[in-house]
Amino acid sequence: MTKSSLSQAELKHALHYDPSTGIFTWIKSGQGRTVGSVAGSVNRNRYRRITINRKLLLAHRLAWLYVYGEWPTGDIDHLNGLRDDNRIINLRDVSRIVNCRNAKKPKTNTSGITGVYWHKRHKNWHAYIRSNGKNVHLGCFACKYRAASVRHLAMEIEGGYTVRHGV
Repeated sequence: MTKSSLSQAELKHALHYDPSTGIFTWIKSGQGRTVGSVAGSVNRNRYRRITINRKLLLAHRLAWLYVYGEWPTGDIDHLNGLRDDNRIINLRDVSRIVNCRNAKKPKTNTSGITGVYWHKRHKNWHAYIRSNGKNVHLGCFACKYRAASVRHLAMEIEGGYTVRHGV
């Protein structure tokens, strides 16, 4: 069973989805499942996965199918950054590039602002964005927040930017 071979009707026959909580529950018992129990489990990447007809599927993609009747065309982005928060209001179907731009800051980020870092040798702040698969240097700045402002403007020009993390 590929994702496209599971229909909305088949999904609704197996599971109930509450769009206000983002939780799937089983409609029928069997195979160690009880009616009304929460479906699936959270993997090490913190995404909820649910097995239907011996296929492991991501709950956020199933939520999209359940509500809209079709599989998402792109990535499903969790607006608040919580991968197991599958409330429909928290999900959006976006391109891979938009989803990557809305990612959390890396743990190695010391400036607290995505795309801004301190250059030790030059003793100033550098700003960059990723465009068409390449890092694009936006300039060097004495002030961290000036670097952040330039990066923010560049992201708006590039499109698809949502302010969730950083400035």
